[in-house]
Amino acid sequence: MIRKNLLLALICLLAVGCSAKRGANMQYLAQRTIDDTHPRATLILGHTDLVNNILITNVKVAQVGLLPKAGIDVQNLTDNRYSLEYKIVWRDKQGFPIDVGHVWHRFVLTPRKIKSFQSVGKSEDAYSIQFTVRFPDDLYIESDRQERESKEMVPCPPPLPPICPRSMRDRVQFK
Repeated sequence: MIRKNLLLALICLLAVGCSAKRGANMQYLAQRTIDDTHPRATLILGHTDLVNNILITNVKVAQVGLLPKAGIDVQNLTDNRYSLEYKIVWRDKQGFPIDVGHVWHRFVLTPRKIKSFQSVGKSEDAYSIQFTVRFPDDLYIESDRQERESKEMVPCPPPLPPICPRSMRDRVQFK
């Protein structure tokens, strides 16, 4: 009886220990579209539509003189053409960002192609990287879309007129 309980407790501990990874990228890791084997790299797919379509892999981090250098490959697994953007953030050993003012860089990934990216840390304290790939996010495009949607005429509930701008309809409190 005691052996069975001890064996059951050991199995539970092993199961909990194997599922220690949590966070937004858990489903991406399950589908193996992110190579999480390098301890000095955090890789992020910035949109769920990239899962199973884009692969981030082949992470290398090495010292070049006093500064670290990193290389990462991004592969298109589909027959589609993707316009994407990436950002690399260098972090110190405690995980704090080294350089502030990170810029997103746009790139195009054609069908079935691999694109390699490299970065050199800006400080001797740079230890690890965070590499993020996402769809381009253009503030002007987004604000134009929101403005267009707010002017779109849609059916409104009473006591408003039968057709009104979407922005007016959204302000109505339904009781």
